[in-house]
Amino acid sequence: MDRIGLGLIGCGGIARSAHLPAMGQLVDRVVLRATADIDAAAAAAAAAPWGADHATDYRAMLERPDIQAVVIATPEYLHADQVEAAAAAGKHVLCEKPMARTLAEADRMIAACAAAGVQLLVGHSRRFTRRYMEIRAAIDRGDIGDIRLMRENERRMRAVPQVWWTPKHWTGNPQVSGGAPMMNAIHEADLLRWFTGAQARTVQAEINVTIEGNVGVTDFISFTVGFDNGAIGSAEVLNCAPPGYPAFHMMELYGTAGAIRARDHELVGLTRYGNVGADYPGTFDMLLHNLPAYARELAELVGAIREGRPVVMPPSEARAALELTLAAVRSAQTGEVVRLGAGA
Repeated sequence: MDRIGLGLIGCGGIARSAHLPAMGQLVDRVVLRATADIDAAAAAAAAAPWGADHATDYRAMLERPDIQAVVIATPEYLHADQVEAAAAAGKHVLCEKPMARTLAEADRMIAACAAAGVQLLVGHSRRFTRRYMEIRAAIDRGDIGDIRLMRENERRMRAVPQVWWTPKHWTGNPQVSGGAPMMNAIHEADLLRWFTGAQARTVQAEINVTIEGNVGVTDFISFTVGFDNGAIGSAEVLNCAPPGYPAFHMMELYGTAGAIRARDHELVGLTRYGNVGADYPGTFDMLLHNLPAYARELAELVGAIREGRPVVMPPSEARAALELTLAAVRSAQTGEVVRLGAGA
């Protein structure tokens, strides 16, 4: 079967660490034909191993008949316009999360892809991560009964030297960056919804700015969600741990018939200490941000294109995660419980 021709829009960190390696795992099914990034060197570097074309403007690739789908790995403030342009050109889309900055933008993206008859898969990679896939399967089997409490914690070390969350990087610009809620906590919002299979009805949150050099972009959030089936979910995301602190994620679920816990530290078997802090060899490969998740994600889009079926995570689910995340931010800003859904 012919390989799906891909275009890559955005050749920064997530493209280099996840999407490009995922393409390399699926060379029997995809071929990268063009890249685009405002950083010409980044676009050229991403294209080189494939012998692909590269440019600083993504629009030219959308005119190519040998490209059937695009991977959009740019900051969220660019997603809506880029997805609409791709859909207008008849290209299927894998778009990084968060899908957009606002619900209005998300609705534009969904409508554009529906009108064009193209797939839109939003990159909630944790739905394609083995540990969470197995949790979802256990829930479906009834292993822990009805879920009553969920908790997901995420800890990340601040970069050394510090770049993210400061004006040196777009993530530190409050005019365009949604900070930890949009970059990280939207994952937690999606997982809580996915595991309960219920609608969020209330959310209460607190946010903070803690990293030196940060000019107002949230780098910590804690929130609690009440669902219409009686389940409670909570999450904390921290992006300001000191140098050497290990990346850490923990999910706990308690139900009427049992419990499940998944935590990263059980996967880390070696720690080295030096004069610049601690080092955890292989941690990135062993934790949830692993290559198989992104390869499964891309494979899902390719399968949906070839089989003419909807993707397993419809964009409406990504929109709902965005709605919950935005409501959490609003709660933190107002100091009030925010209600969602029919009772709002």
